Amino acid sequence: MTRHQAVLFRQILLAIDVFLSVLAFAVTLAARNAITALHLPLLQEQIQVRAVEPQAYYALLWALVPVWAVALSWSRSTDFRVSYVRVLGRYAKAVAVGLALFVVAAFAFRADFVARSFVFMLGAVQLVFLLVGRFVVLEVVAAVRRQDVDGHRVLIVGCGDQAVAFAASLKRSSPWNNRLVGHLTVAGEPVRSDATPLVGDVERLAKILDSEPVDEVVFAAPGRDVNRFATALQACDERGVDVLLSMPAVIPRGCSKVEVAQVTGFDMPLLGMTRVPTSPWRLLIKRIVDIAGAAFGLLVASPVMLLAAIAIRVESAGPVFFKQVRAGRHGRKFTMYKFRSMVVDAETLRAKLEHLNEMNGPVFKIKRDPRITAVGRFLRATSIDELPQLFNVLLGDMSLVGPRPPLPSEVGQYEAWQRRRLSVKPGLTGLWQVSGRNQVDFEQWMALDLEYIDNWSLWLDLKILLRTVPAVLRGSGAS
Repeated sequence: MTRHQAVLFRQILLAIDVFLSVLAFAVTLAARNAITALHLPLLQEQIQVRAVEPQAYYALLWALVPVWAVALSWSRSTDFRVSYVRVLGRYAKAVAVGLALFVVAAFAFRADFVARSFVFMLGAVQLVFLLVGRFVVLEVVAAVRRQDVDGHRVLIVGCGDQAVAFAASLKRSSPWNNRLVGHLTVAGEPVRSDATPLVGDVERLAKILDSEPVDEVVFAAPGRDVNRFATALQACDERGVDVLLSMPAVIPRGCSKVEVAQVTGFDMPLLGMTRVPTSPWRLLIKRIVDIAGAAFGLLVASPVMLLAAIAIRVESAGPVFFKQVRAGRHGRKFTMYKFRSMVVDAETLRAKLEHLNEMNGPVFKIKRDPRITAVGRFLRATSIDELPQLFNVLLGDMSLVGPRPPLPSEVGQYEAWQRRRLSVKPGLTGLWQVSGRNQVDFEQWMALDLEYIDNWSLWLDLKILLRTVPAVLRGSGAS
């Protein structure tokens, strides 16, 4: 979970808490009126129940909503990394402040119909609703995130007190699956025994970033001249890996986005540097669009996909789908699905055709590939072979729009600056597809992907999607 996702999640928790408080208000009012309707004199006498018009109470509710929002924020109840016991204490403070201000408002507006019993009942019901709601939300999120065995991978530069403290804060990040890759030693800094696992020294950072997925590098070695880390910072910047840095006296150059970051559970301010889109709300909308678009696309395209599957099986024996391991965000490997458009042993035949490669760089493309079947040539020309990747979008391995996912073997031949195209989730379509695909050479392809990352917006995604339709109909650059 990134720090930007943490901010978004806290905002969502606050909205849920306010909603539950409103629901508790409605339930409390309904319960009091139900007691009145049952004509239970003893119970009514004990809690001083008087029948009132709900409209009178709901008029006060409008004033309570912002009060609850402020009280919940002030009590820091949205900190999801603390225990349920501490959450209970913070909720109790927020409820008490909210009720006190409610009583003050009722007195100020001469709302003498508000009974003390309603205030006490509201406090009890609200506290129960908030606690149960928080438990349900965190458990549901934890169940979902447990499916992501990889999680948000963090590498820490430093092995001293601050580095160990940051590592401890990652372990308190439930329900999110943050994973510590390890610690890198810094020359001259003492190494604590609990700074584990050790994966090398800071000079090896570039090699580590190229060998395994790392989402964020934390430079937690206070008192060190930031210029000592210039090479390491450049390695992160070139590859689009996020950076957190102990507040330096001089801000490093060369990074496009710099911000002061406060990580929950870690008491020291940090400098955040990134080369990728970070707006949590816009990224959430992008994911919602991905899910809705992929589901709608599968529904609409299902007849075409069924016909394609039948045609593939009729033409040749073998599987309908072609499964291939590709490199996703920061090099994470996933299985990408396509309709099979080649002969079954196409991968083994590639070595004999390497001399016919028409693309520069570490990619393999030839216009008249003899491995492609007759049906496969039609599927490729119409891009129908790409439709099964909508399942990858639903699974979260890919997005509707983004750089195309490369083969791991191709990534191994990338130059450092080219690896930055892996800093975002790969896409079903992108600037490369709407700019001619195979008619664009490898260097231009990489430049287009970086242009997309540097200028990303929801509007840009929409424009690419709209341009994809005529590009597919024309068969631009397809082979």
